[in-house]
Amino acid sequence: MKGHVDQVDRATGEVRRVYTTEGEPDDTLLVACGSRRASVCRSCSTWYQWDAFHLVRAGLQGGKGLSETVVEHPKLFVTLTAPSCGAVHVRRVKGSKVLPCRPRDPEKRCVHGVPIGCRERHGEKDAALGSPICLECFDYEGQVIWNAMAPKLWGRFRTYLPRELAAVMGLSQAELGRVVKLRMVKVGEYQRRGAIHFHAVIRIDAAPPEGEPNAVAPPPAEFTVAELEKAVRAARASAVVDCPELAALGRTDTSIRWGHEIDVRAIRGGGPGELSNEVVAAYVAKYATKFSEALGLPQRALSDEDNVDDLKAPEHVKRLVWAAVVLGAKEEMAGLKLREHAHGLGFGGQFLTKSRAYSTTMGELRRVRREYQRCQVAGDQGEVLDAWGRPEDESLVEVKASWRYAGWGYLSHGEAWMASAAAARARERRRIGREELAQVA
Repeated sequence: MKGHVDQVDRATGEVRRVYTTEGEPDDTLLVACGSRRASVCRSCSTWYQWDAFHLVRAGLQGGKGLSETVVEHPKLFVTLTAPSCGAVHVRRVKGSKVLPCRPRDPEKRCVHGVPIGCRERHGEKDAALGSPICLECFDYEGQVIWNAMAPKLWGRFRTYLPRELAAVMGLSQAELGRVVKLRMVKVGEYQRRGAIHFHAVIRIDAAPPEGEPNAVAPPPAEFTVAELEKAVRAARASAVVDCPELAALGRTDTSIRWGHEIDVRAIRGGGPGELSNEVVAAYVAKYATKFSEALGLPQRALSDEDNVDDLKAPEHVKRLVWAAVVLGAKEEMAGLKLREHAHGLGFGGQFLTKSRAYSTTMGELRRVRREYQRCQVAGDQGEVLDAWGRPEDESLVEVKASWRYAGWGYLSHGEAWMASAAAARARERRRIGREELAQVA
């Protein structure tokens, strides 16, 4: 970026310049790209991942402006999955023993002449995992449409959850709203079969007093993890979204619902067999910085010039992309925006979302970090001063910035190498620092 920053004294109108890029190397200011995707920028995605970790953990054990009593609130870690669109290769484990993938009668075949079973014991990194037993039997159109409808299905689940909790507790929904409030955070993850699924942290709080919508307090003792789990399972079963686009494909069933697989685990202190706050926060933060790169897909929307066959992805994934492209070209499918989100296999929702009062916000975390860095630059002064030497105060000065975009990347391979090396050293220092803090704790 090129430009400058001025401060205007609100009382006198005097203008003073506090920063300019003139005199900087190449007369430019290097600014981080801010991408959350690990495949695009490792450094920026690391910051995003750490912010996501603190955001989730604060809602589990307090801190960042949230009372530490929240650690005692009933909390669940829930995984909601997609329904099956066809048999795929899986890794089945019982104890320490790896079982055959799909032990079926070797003589039985599908209508396309492909054996319906698989007796392989797949390794964790086996490329076959997630791929269909028969490519022709897999419902590619149904899969990408389900991915596109997943955000609406999640919204329906959130709507039904308070209703189901009220039913479990023998209350009306209005009565429940006067007693407790459900807060949650969720993150999306792609399975190897190309289906999106959601991990969610769900917490019960006491209903906030009038005029304080973000207040957090313990719920009544009768609201426990067991009651919350019953409500979650009931909401998962009852959440259904109608998809008229399926009718355009000749389908008789036009409903979109969750798959039968659901994982519900209580979040407690981290004792034997329990999920700890740190483990859950780290798990959610891990997927907050990932898109579909693990499937070999690009991180941008496909253009008309892109060739699906040129993608460095398995054949199964290419067929999903192609299904999204073909369906997206149909007028009756325009509302799903499948062509626009073909690089996401139809999914175009937000990967990380949360309730307003679940915990702090990304913006607040960045603001605190920015203020800390500015105080570090101030050095011995201990606080940031304005252009007149006074403690910086928005009521005293108005900040006016003028910037223009100068370009992207570095001017030479040498600069890029030095930046990469500096980023690696910084990550190593932060890693060592975290380990030392853990030892002290």
